[in-house]
Amino acid sequence: MGQVIWINGSFSAGKTSVARALNEELDGSFLLDPELIGVVLRDYLVPPSLYPGDFQDLPLWRSWTRDAVLDAAVHNNGAIIVPMTLARSDYFDEIIGAIKEHVAVHHFTLMASREEILRREAARPDDTGGWAAKTVDRVLPELASGRYAEHLDAEANSVTELATQIRNRIS
Repeated sequence: MGQVIWINGSFSAGKTSVARALNEELDGSFLLDPELIGVVLRDYLVPPSLYPGDFQDLPLWRSWTRDAVLDAAVHNNGAIIVPMTLARSDYFDEIIGAIKEHVAVHHFTLMASREEILRREAARPDDTGGWAAKTVDRVLPELASGRYAEHLDAEANSVTELATQIRNRIS
């Protein structure tokens, strides 16, 4: 049975970049991105009139994410690396709390200032519709709480340094 490494943080904090770097360092690991579940739901399975504006607000996204991560961890001997913002305590408990009942979960939250998050979003090559700017004032204070520890400084550390810090903490 594997384990889960959940990399949390505000949008544009560097979660996916750190997850990719960590995936390259860990033998047998697998990167599972729940954002893709959200995209499929938003674009193909939920009628626009029923879409709440954030796929995390869909109970189906939360259950599919939980089940996909848990299934991958149960059937894979390596780490399942999940780069995904979870900044609502009820969703955190519903997903990560349920996964923890069955497999080991290492949870890390990448932290950066509001200014840095907005700078990174502006520099992104893809068009995200300003999602970081829309969510940063709600997400950053929530993620700063102890519930979302272990906090890692994504502003002072490079992607490689963050991946190394995570690897060292799970060893």
